[in-house]
Amino acid sequence: MKKSIFILSAIAIISCSRNPESESSSNNIETESSIENLNVQTSNFSEIDSSGVLMFPLRMGETKREYESSYKNIPAYNYWNIMFYNSNTNNYYLLTKDKILIEGFNEDYYDGVETVSTHKTNYIFYTARSLDYNKDKLLNHQDPLYLYVSDKEGKNFRQLSPNNYNLENWKYIKSTKKVVFSASKDSDKNSLFDDKDEVVAFEVNVDVNESAKEIFNNETKSELKKLYDRDWKKIKK
Repeated sequence: MKKSIFILSAIAIISCSRNPESESSSNNIETESSIENLNVQTSNFSEIDSSGVLMFPLRMGETKREYESSYKNIPAYNYWNIMFYNSNTNNYYLLTKDKILIEGFNEDYYDGVETVSTHKTNYIFYTARSLDYNKDKLLNHQDPLYLYVSDKEGKNFRQLSPNNYNLENWKYIKSTKKVVFSASKDSDKNSLFDDKDEVVAFEVNVDVNESAKEIFNNETKSELKKLYDRDWKKIKK
């Protein structure tokens, strides 16, 4: 009888040690521990149009550990978000709560240190990645680059270029308040964006909440293909 009680007690102890709640608690402790090792880095900041509104591109450091980092590497010179701070009201807020990797913003109107200008556009434009296109659980240069826009206070943030297209070039046309951009699509479905893929021209009016539209229709592109085929096809000897 005593032996049976001992066996039952042992089983109960083992069951407790495998309790999902215990494992969950252990995972939470590990997560909290890794979070404690993080250090928010706001090294650089810039003022927008002498408005008192500041942009703080965000990076994150991790206290040196005896084993490898708990976090994925972010490509150099990229940011995982941007914090806006209104020094007039002392309010601050993130550009977005979504997962994103920001490569740059207002490239033509930003000196990199002191001032972000919106005088020519009245907008802030961003190039960023948000889709793990090749399913490797990373965001990097192998994933499509998108064009985003916000107002000059970092609000009303939205994507301008279409999903699954890799941004190649863009320009704001002030006279029409349109953004014209080119973007490549994965024509051969090999999860890569390279010089074999089609590059499409788009336009979008940033004052209107509309989707980007292709500039050249299929009929025009078909004519271009015929002309190229006529003039540049190899002649068999």
